[in-house]
Amino acid sequence: MRHALILIAIICSTVALSGCTETSNTLSESAGVPVAEVPEIAHRVSSASGTIDSIEYKGLNLSMNQCLYIFGRAIVMLASNEKGNIPVREYGNPESPDGRLSSAKLTRAEYVDIANRTCTWMDKNGRVPNHVGIRQEGARDLSPDTVLRLFVKVLTEYRSTGKLPETVTVP
Repeated sequence: MRHALILIAIICSTVALSGCTETSNTLSESAGVPVAEVPEIAHRVSSASGTIDSIEYKGLNLSMNQCLYIFGRAIVMLASNEKGNIPVREYGNPESPDGRLSSAKLTRAEYVDIANRTCTWMDKNGRVPNHVGIRQEGARDLSPDTVLRLFVKVLTEYRSTGKLPETVTVP
């Protein structure tokens, strides 16, 4: 009886350990990026010094265009408590990037709206938008780089607190 219990304990611990390794440390383009992983990717982007064109995370090499989409989609999903994976697709560069807004304080509703409109536009057009507007009367547009920094800021705060911030200041 004692040997049987020891054997059962060994089998259970082996199964538990194999279950841990099943959630591998690699991600794939075909499976997409789990929304729960995105704040860590944003943190790594925020920690990078200088301008970067891509970032490697758990076996995926993501361009900044892909990060813009993934970060925006994650913000929308986190705002509505959605779980799941975000598809990894290729997106072209903006044709004529523009944006005149140098700083702003955005509410949660505003930056979630910006994230949703950015992703919707990228899905429809297959590339990064030239600029994204804030839906305030007379507000200037945000450049793609500013939108990326906005999304990174939101997600790194989420990583620290477990909540989307009520307001965020850009840049």
